[in-house]
Amino acid sequence: MSYSLIYSIVIIWISVFSNVLYGILDNFIVYDINTLSITLVYISQIFLFALCFLFRSKIRQIYKLLLDESNSVQYIIIISFFPDFLISLYNISYDIEPVLSRNIIVIALIAFIIFNIIDFRKIKKNSDEIYKLNGILTSKNIELKNIKDNYNLNILSLYELCDMNMYQDASNLLKRIINTYQNSGNVYEKDAEGSSLLSLATKHVIRDDIKVIVSDNADFRLTTMKEMDLYRIIINIVNNAVKAMKNKGTIIAESYEDLNNIVINIANDGEKIPDNIINKIFDSGFTTKNNNNKNHGYGLSIVRELIEKHNGRIKVESNEYMTKFTIVLPINVAA
Repeated sequence: MSYSLIYSIVIIWISVFSNVLYGILDNFIVYDINTLSITLVYISQIFLFALCFLFRSKIRQIYKLLLDESNSVQYIIIISFFPDFLISLYNISYDIEPVLSRNIIVIALIAFIIFNIIDFRKIKKNSDEIYKLNGILTSKNIELKNIKDNYNLNILSLYELCDMNMYQDASNLLKRIINTYQNSGNVYEKDAEGSSLLSLATKHVIRDDIKVIVSDNADFRLTTMKEMDLYRIIINIVNNAVKAMKNKGTIIAESYEDLNNIVINIANDGEKIPDNIINKIFDSGFTTKNNNNKNHGYGLSIVRELIEKHNGRIKVESNEYMTKFTIVLPINVAA
């Protein structure tokens, strides 16, 4: 590759200064033609050497670029044969080449030109695609930068709210942040806003193998329980469901209001809870698996205690097809 590149530079330079330019000046200078020839051929090559020395880093960049191409042999052929065609055309113009060689050279040149036109069309097409992808990448980078800036602003706001003991406002802001940035590509929400408590509490488990169906029609502000407490309760039940499903299946979360209560159902199609332990899962200290992310929610015993503290109740039913947790919370008449 390096040989072909240098060969191409030297031959093109010599062709220009010893042939083309010489032929032009020969028509205007009728004396001392030998001095002109020496000047053009030899002095110009000293000038070429100086240019190559000054721009050696640029030549090295071209060399590395050609070397990194998958079709480097193809570029060797192009940069090696192009100067040869220049010399051959020069010989043809002075009738130096025999007729047969002249025809072969002309046919080869036409084929060479057609080959390069096709090749450069492919290069142009690829470069257009790369340019388009770079445009998309630039827009995505801008979008990510905006998201980063928004996150920094939101985190600062959360810190300031907590520092002023405004925990309810911090809770509401946190839910808005989760709703804005969590991926919702595999969730089907029947509630119109898509920003309900059930939606927020189930988005962290959404992935390719888990589908979440949400139908949230209850106003949880009608209960005496804080939304953040209820949020963590639901997360705890959802995390247990994911373990029972072995990270694959469907979770259905729904809420609605009856005459006096708010009802929350969380069902999954995971393994059945054995009959000998289903009545013990809300007992204090009972566990079958460790909760690796304890910050996500409470244990089931604390879940029941918290619900009962607000005059509610929780129950579970399980069979071969479905396991369902039902939470019933009374509506606060004063609200």
